[in-house]
Amino acid sequence: MKQHTFGIPHRIIFFTILILSVVSKLFISGITDLSNDEVFSIYHAQMNVIDLFKELSTGNNPPLFETILHYWIKLFGINENVVRIPSIIFSIVSTVFIYYTTKLVSENNEKSSLLACLLFTLSLFISTLQIETRAYSLMIMLVTMNSYSFLRNIQTKSTNYWQSMWILSTVFGWYTHFFTIWIFIVQIIYSIIKFKSLPIKKLLIGGILIILLFSPYLGILIQRFSATENQGTWVEPAKFDSIYFVLWQFCNNPISSILFFIGFCYFTYLSIKLKNINQQFIALWFWLPFLIMYFISLPHKFSIPMFLERYVCFVAPALFIGMAVFIIQIPKYLQTKSGLFKFLPLVLLLVMCIGIKMKESRNIFKQYSELNKRNTLPKKTILQPYYGAFSYLYFNDRQDFKDIATSKIYDHMERQLAKNNIYTSRKNSLNYFLNDSSKSIVCLKGELNRTNEIYVVDSFLMRKNYTQLPQEILKGKNCKIEIKTK
Repeated sequence: MKQHTFGIPHRIIFFTILILSVVSKLFISGITDLSNDEVFSIYHAQMNVIDLFKELSTGNNPPLFETILHYWIKLFGINENVVRIPSIIFSIVSTVFIYYTTKLVSENNEKSSLLACLLFTLSLFISTLQIETRAYSLMIMLVTMNSYSFLRNIQTKSTNYWQSMWILSTVFGWYTHFFTIWIFIVQIIYSIIKFKSLPIKKLLIGGILIILLFSPYLGILIQRFSATENQGTWVEPAKFDSIYFVLWQFCNNPISSILFFIGFCYFTYLSIKLKNINQQFIALWFWLPFLIMYFISLPHKFSIPMFLERYVCFVAPALFIGMAVFIIQIPKYLQTKSGLFKFLPLVLLLVMCIGIKMKESRNIFKQYSELNKRNTLPKKTILQPYYGAFSYLYFNDRQDFKDIATSKIYDHMERQLAKNNIYTSRKNSLNYFLNDSSKSIVCLKGELNRTNEIYVVDSFLMRKNYTQLPQEILKGKNCKIEIKTK
């Protein structure tokens, strides 16, 4: 890195971006409480690895992230300030691979690489997602690593290092999140399109090894896909404008989302016109999963809703790479030497920064813990949703949280909670409450959109003669705490 921008060596700029990435994520982590899903991951990560695989094999995603977290918390514990560090580390590695991938597809243009890293770092949604103690940061890292390894693998005569990197990052990605399989599909289609110019034999051998290494989990993948097809998902069907709103999340605001859409469309057009196979791969990486997941999610006979910004987050690096390459190379495309175009990256960065609005995010179960310490609330509480039991125990009774079960987990937690007069919206838990004679009770409603659960709780309490108008003591965006009395 011997080049300079505004007199600053690119090496210094790159390390400054990495520092900015760490600092911003630590700041976001400091104003964002652990979510219920994060606590779910922490709870399961306390299990031994065999039980962990067995338990999570019944869920929607494989357990590689929780396995890594298992060994992390063995060393450092389950404190809030510690459990997010692995995700932040993964995000930094992602930034490094975005840098080198952009450099590869832009013919060693370091300005494009630096801009892509900055765009990735400035995306508030992506940064917030990458602090979570969930699989998404690892997922993005493995996809960026996989894409770079794939491009290097098809462009080098060596059959060992990059072939191995591509195989391992693909397999690890599949063991992290099923949606990383999309990038493998992208690579298959890309290989078919570019059949004559690619080392097909090498890719075929690698593909066979990938399938073999994932074969222990293939049955579970098929089973989960079948269950999803039959039972549906919790995600709402996509709407006509869902593409726009997902781009808005990636790009911070409406103006930048429109600019990114137009810029990436033009990048795609130029990659085809100029027959740049590396840039065509980036375009395919973004468009193929993004559009297919969108159309599958639209309301129709064969709809399987899955078009959610966090589920398509793995295409975001391609969006930032393509946009960075396009913006930096506009003078080359237009065959002009006008100095005005040098300021386009700054304008784009400024537009993205305008949309950054960091907000404090509180977990209602943690807020309840803080209120309860003041000894002003009734001693009996009903929790909704039922899986909020994980968060309640984490924030209110860390010892019981560490007392894990490896089967019938909710039954085990509900017995723990009932000892302290805490119940959940599940029928089994409410049965502990049948003979209670309390005059008042706290209703902690953690997700107001889960109306069926709320109806079950309210109907139950009405039968128990808690008919007076509830006293609301705390309300959030999708949650509230109220006291009901007889």
